[in-house]
Amino acid sequence: MGDSSGQTRERWSYDVFLSFRGPDVRNGFLSHLYQSLVTSGIYTFKDDEELEKGESISPELRKAIENSKIHLVVLSESYASSSWCLDELVHMMRRLKNNPGHLVFPVFYKIEPSHVRRQSGPFGESFHKHRSRHRESKLKQWRKALTSIANLKGYHSSNGDSDAELIDQLTRDILRVLPSSYLHLPTYAVGIRPRVGRIKELMCFGLDDVQIIGIWGMAGIGKTTLAKAAFNEFSHRFEGRSFLENFRDYFKRPDGKLHLQKKLLSDILRKDEAAFNNMDHAVKQRFRNKRVLVVIDDVEDIVQLHSVGIYLSCFGPGSRIIITTKNKHLLEQLDVENIYSPKELNADEALDLVSWHAFRSSEPPEEFLQFPKRLVEYCGGLPLAMEVLGAFLYKRSVSEWKSTLKALKRIPDDNIQAKLQISFDALNALQKDIFLDISCFFIGMDKDYVDCILDGCELEPVAGLKVLKERCLITIHDNRLMMHNLLRDMGRYIVQGTSKKHVKNREKWSRLWDRVHVIDVLENYSGTDANHPNHAIEGLSLKAEVTAVENLEVKAFSNLRRLRLLQLSHVVLNGSYENFPKGLRWLCWLGFPEESFPINLHLRSLVVMNMQNSNLKRLWDQKKPHESLKELKYLDLSHSIQLTETPDFSYLPNLEKLFLINCQRLAKVHESIKVLQGSLILLNLSGCIKLGELPLELYTLKLLETLILSGCSQLERLDDALGELESLTILKADYTAITQIPSSSDQLKKLKELSLHGCKELRKDRQYTNSDETSQVARLSPLSLNGLIRLRTLHLGFCNLSDELVPANLGSLSSLEELDLQGNNFRNLQTDFAGLPSLQILKLDNCSELRSMFSLPKKLRSLYARNCTVLERTPDLLECSVLQSLHLTNCYNLVETPGLEELKTVGVIHMEMCNRIPYSHRERIMQGWAVGANGGVFVPGSSIPEWVNFKNGTRSISFTVPEPTLNSVLVGFTVWTTYVSQQDDVMSAYIPKITLKNQTKGDVWSRNPATDLIRMYREKHIWQGHFSNEDFVLETEDEVEVSVDFGDKVTILETGLTLAYREVIEVPNVQLTEIDDEVDDELVTEIDDEVDDELVTDESQRRPPRKMGMGLKTLLGAFGLLAFIVVLGKHGRPLRRHNHLRRNKVEKDKEKNATLPIFSFLDY
Repeated sequence: MGDSSGQTRERWSYDVFLSFRGPDVRNGFLSHLYQSLVTSGIYTFKDDEELEKGESISPELRKAIENSKIHLVVLSESYASSSWCLDELVHMMRRLKNNPGHLVFPVFYKIEPSHVRRQSGPFGESFHKHRSRHRESKLKQWRKALTSIANLKGYHSSNGDSDAELIDQLTRDILRVLPSSYLHLPTYAVGIRPRVGRIKELMCFGLDDVQIIGIWGMAGIGKTTLAKAAFNEFSHRFEGRSFLENFRDYFKRPDGKLHLQKKLLSDILRKDEAAFNNMDHAVKQRFRNKRVLVVIDDVEDIVQLHSVGIYLSCFGPGSRIIITTKNKHLLEQLDVENIYSPKELNADEALDLVSWHAFRSSEPPEEFLQFPKRLVEYCGGLPLAMEVLGAFLYKRSVSEWKSTLKALKRIPDDNIQAKLQISFDALNALQKDIFLDISCFFIGMDKDYVDCILDGCELEPVAGLKVLKERCLITIHDNRLMMHNLLRDMGRYIVQGTSKKHVKNREKWSRLWDRVHVIDVLENYSGTDANHPNHAIEGLSLKAEVTAVENLEVKAFSNLRRLRLLQLSHVVLNGSYENFPKGLRWLCWLGFPEESFPINLHLRSLVVMNMQNSNLKRLWDQKKPHESLKELKYLDLSHSIQLTETPDFSYLPNLEKLFLINCQRLAKVHESIKVLQGSLILLNLSGCIKLGELPLELYTLKLLETLILSGCSQLERLDDALGELESLTILKADYTAITQIPSSSDQLKKLKELSLHGCKELRKDRQYTNSDETSQVARLSPLSLNGLIRLRTLHLGFCNLSDELVPANLGSLSSLEELDLQGNNFRNLQTDFAGLPSLQILKLDNCSELRSMFSLPKKLRSLYARNCTVLERTPDLLECSVLQSLHLTNCYNLVETPGLEELKTVGVIHMEMCNRIPYSHRERIMQGWAVGANGGVFVPGSSIPEWVNFKNGTRSISFTVPEPTLNSVLVGFTVWTTYVSQQDDVMSAYIPKITLKNQTKGDVWSRNPATDLIRMYREKHIWQGHFSNEDFVLETEDEVEVSVDFGDKVTILETGLTLAYREVIEVPNVQLTEIDDEVDDELVTEIDDEVDDELVTDESQRRPPRKMGMGLKTLLGAFGLLAFIVVLGKHGRPLRRHNHLRRNKVEKDKEKNATLPIFSFLDY
């Protein structure tokens, strides 16, 4: 396979690709050169086929070119007579331009470089013959390639040297390039290219300081492979380079430190280690003036680095140090800012990798189709697991596949387990317990909830969870603890033990989570091993189905004396609780069957009690508990629909969090809640529909931070003492009967979120027009928000607000970041939102009477105004310079969105059914849409704009990537589709998908656009989306098919595509020397004065250019600010020009020209 972001056999399949014209050199010079290269261990591709087959090079040769590190071109007198050779040369020069990792070594064999450059002499004669057989466009490509290679430094056979001397020089120079700059990658490496692209961004080429780039991730995620690929890709840019693989393992060996120092010195300085008397001093001093690339693979802690003597100060300006590690804290200790955390392979990549390892093909045989998907699901996108298991299953039968997949559910693979367990073994005892608790019980649970449980177990979770996260043993998503499935299985396997005897003796396990195992232990009344008390069960989870309640005897738990974690779901226990475990810290009993808690259930150590969906009417009956639950901090009685009152809080004196969600019969909060004024920080009463009032004692809770009353539909008022809740940061009272907010609310100086969504009668107060109580007429006044100086989120949606009832001081909320006013009755919204300096999200959806708005916030990122059916014009969007998403769906009367076409930050634009906006305006929006965006534009329309030249009347489009113009580089492409549906104004549940097939390279990619789901309409609409070439690595002459899939309920009518290029303007370096007197000025390249005339090699391929003088450096820095977006139409004619400033860093590496990017949007 070719080197792409898809499957690659190695970064380079060949060290050298030989390009030559046979009759001139095959039996003499070339045969001796080839023999010398092979004898020296240089893996060389040489095409032995003399006869040309067709007008262009074969796919096999094209792949050989793409997968070769060095292109060695022997330019002899008859070279240009071969169209085959010339096509090879064109492809090689493109690879050199598109991929700096490739090198081209020209050999001018008995031919003058000027003849090659100007196509004169024998080359001119050949081109004269070509004119009658080939198009001018083809001749132009060949001329450009010949001119380019002639301006590279190369090797001359006409300087009096013998062939033997020239071959020896070539061999030595190639050997000098290869050993230190190439590392073998896994045979089947998938998804490398886009990840290396991300590393390139973090390398910050062009900056002269020394920088560390961290690659951080769990074991087996591919950190080392990625570091090797980056090393291969970028090592040519540096004066010295070294890859210290398995740093952690070597460091722990007796002579490990010395070995690592010797390797570092010998790699970079190319000297025998015996030349250094003091290794520590040499490491610290010998690289200070060298620009080097050093990769340090698998570092465990900072002590290892410093012991070897590796500090930033050791390396010269412009050096880059890449560190791979499983420990993020190490990178934080080193103040590393540029950290890349590789993600698991996506489904397509994972299937590809498994198929290559298991079947040596991108597609499994038909009879095996179901198995790779199951294996991918088990491996969870972890490359190590797929490589190990895929290789193991190579040439296995269907029955062996089935057996292996079944066995993996019980016993993890030893090779995978050993790799993953390295991170576990590095933990201390408390951290190991935390990891095992999470792997057995807490995956997917709220982090704060688990933190409270673990803290009650005295496991120091604040530090412990941080360490687990730093070492990639857990992740946290939406504040929930997550763990890779293979890490989960590893943890559970550690709990079970490794010996067969231990696995069978489940009472010796410290934790039980499998229903069968739990029942086995409980029915045998076991659980505490008298001979090995440390092996006693500490945690147990038994979950029964709702329809199949589990009945057990309480005495089954009597032997579990060390039990601290107990999770039961729909379990009935019969008998006395006198001998129930008394050391519980966590009791989670969902569906608790009793109406009150057993009086003899001793829970003096309990920290967290979760009794959701219970049958409780009250926590205790008339008899009070024998003892207070002084350790209890977290109580959740949510969805206990029989519960009529809260417990007496005097028995829960240290409670911090209380959840009573959807307790539909709860009518009273016990007045003893005042005892919690020194502890309670969260109270959630949402959905308590019988709750009509709150006790005055509640307002004494000085530490209360979160109060949630949403859905308490009978709650009509909050007491004026509300202002005494001095710690309150979140107040939610959505869909309550509240009619006013107490005036004391202005004392809530810490309030950050206020939500009154759906409070339709909400007013500040009522002022009466006369004193006669019999004829009072209430005059409504708007809500006041005085004093809420820290408010960040305000929800006033569906509050029946009209123009005059908009909070008068809304514009004074300087900290407000999100404002929700949707579903109200505004007509002319006169609030000056521009006065809200922090507002980023504004929601005005479903304001069906809204006709106009006065202004928009300058820092607005998202504007939602869907279903504003009479809105005609938005304020000037150009004022919103950082706007990222605009949602105007179903604004039927909208005719103008001033400034939108000029914005370059908007990634998503929804304008479905905005039919009154002139089509010319819609075209300008699509045409001016930022090339860098990747979301989508949705507008009404029946046909793709005329200036989109790749079009097809189906859901797919095929094209050949054309030769770029103006020294441009392909950066991405934009897709258009027209679509329609039989459904109207309905959101599709199908996630849109774009599939790209590179027929030339054999790659297949599927991508989900970074946009919302498709809203379906019977009227025709146009979608436009942009995709970066970093994912697909398209190159000139690639045959490509792109297809769009919006699901079976959406019909794609037409597809279009344009290519986006970044153009470069060449800026010459300071020191330029002509190759010969006849060379064109614009093609001059740098030559080192110290290089012998007999040995000429491209300077950009040998060592970094000398530092530029300050004058030019400053000048280029100024030029770096000059860039703009150019949109080119057919034949490159400009359609529109936008000023678009971008800072571009001047490269100070092995590039022969400093470059200045200009983006072009080209249609072909």
